[in-house]
Amino acid sequence: ITSRDPNSLSEDEVERFARLDIDPDTITWQRVIDTNDRYLRKITVGQSATEKGFTRETQFDISVASEIMAVLALTSSLADMRKRLGKMVVASDRKGNPVTADDLGVGGALTVLMKDAIRPNLMQTLEGTPVFVHAGPFANI
Repeated sequence: ITSRDPNSLSEDEVERFARLDIDPDTITWQRVIDTNDRYLRKITVGQSATEKGFTRETQFDISVASEIMAVLALTSSLADMRKRLGKMVVASDRKGNPVTADDLGVGGALTVLMKDAIRPNLMQTLEGTPVFVHAGPFANI
């Protein structure tokens, strides 16, 4: 591909450039936030003029209910977490094939972000008893 203008690409060049060919209607990864706000359950993104009319409906989930937190709760080692995070399906392509986090090239980055979360935290109960907590509430979905 030699052209720098995306509008001048041939159909074959567009297909080679966008090899994953993700269908935006099948994206399963939602944005996450640590606040439960019902108004964020359905939102429309891409309304800015810079998005060139590519809008889509999406939503926010609470962080502890995300698939990443479920992986954290089920993982047995850092290598296991890397493997599980990479296998998460984030969307489908236009032919119906699954697109994973590793297909996007983000499995390693996710692991780096979560590497310290795999360690349990030492906390204290209301009675003052020390307790190890790993993956908190909802993370075992």
